[in-house]
Amino acid sequence: MMKFVPSLGAVVLAIAAGGASALAQTPTELNAPIIEAIQPDPALKAMLPEEIQKSGVIKLATDAHYPPCEIFAEDNKTMIGYEPDTWNAIAKKLGVTIEPTSIAFDGLLPGVVSGRYDVAMECMSDNAKREEQVIFVNNAYAITAVFTLESNDTITSDPKTLCGLTIAIPKGFDVAGIVETKLTPHCEKNDLPAVTMNEYPSSDATLLALYSGRADFVITDYAAIEEMRKSAPKPIRVVANPLLPKLYLGMIVNKDNMQLAEALLAGLKGVHEDGAYDKIMDNWGLSDLKLDEPGINLFTNNPLPEPQP
Repeated sequence: MMKFVPSLGAVVLAIAAGGASALAQTPTELNAPIIEAIQPDPALKAMLPEEIQKSGVIKLATDAHYPPCEIFAEDNKTMIGYEPDTWNAIAKKLGVTIEPTSIAFDGLLPGVVSGRYDVAMECMSDNAKREEQVIFVNNAYAITAVFTLESNDTITSDPKTLCGLTIAIPKGFDVAGIVETKLTPHCEKNDLPAVTMNEYPSSDATLLALYSGRADFVITDYAAIEEMRKSAPKPIRVVANPLLPKLYLGMIVNKDNMQLAEALLAGLKGVHEDGAYDKIMDNWGLSDLKLDEPGINLFTNNPLPEPQP
């Protein structure tokens, strides 16, 4: 996951999906009537923890600087993106509202573990280490790719071309795990030098490292390609890599709050049944990332096939 400079114009990803009528609207604007039409289900609201039923509010943390997941609109207050549309749809189905707060990405998981927030959602990938600390309610896929400067012609789809190069990684992201478990072992297997990892405090800093030549490449969600191209000061290219995994994304809930996780899953399934989920993803141009069968802790409960070189 990477972070970009906010721009409403830059997040209109659904023109192709929405046709000419979408030209004057953002995907979130297109999704507003879809969410408004969702009918609350009292039986699902009754599944929520009692304190949330009484308050009618779910406290959610995110880092609203990562389109198309979430970003601040031009008023610097309203969060737009496919995840805000998704969480608002789920909340409507559950008959509650979401109270979102934007914080640094590496504070999301601790914020949920400590109980400061009920939920966090930030295109967060599900993995074994995170499942030890929180519960995932999975709602989408992520497809990752290598991003490098267009002038760098040494990187190809052959994973060995990354060996001995330097990757910029934002603090708290699980890209380090991909390098440690996928890329570097493949290099070592072929008697090539490991990938060097340089960690930076933010996604912006990793991009600056790439553009300035301090890093050879970054790894991020393929869904972010158009945003990255529009905001990049230098031409970039995307390189597929057979070692990069397809991932589950989801919202996270405190490990001891399975009741909330199951209620959110029920709300998400209700949004699927209404057809709202498909429309939201289509309007954001993210049809390839749809998860047809949402679930809990799918990294463990329904593992995806391991990528092969």
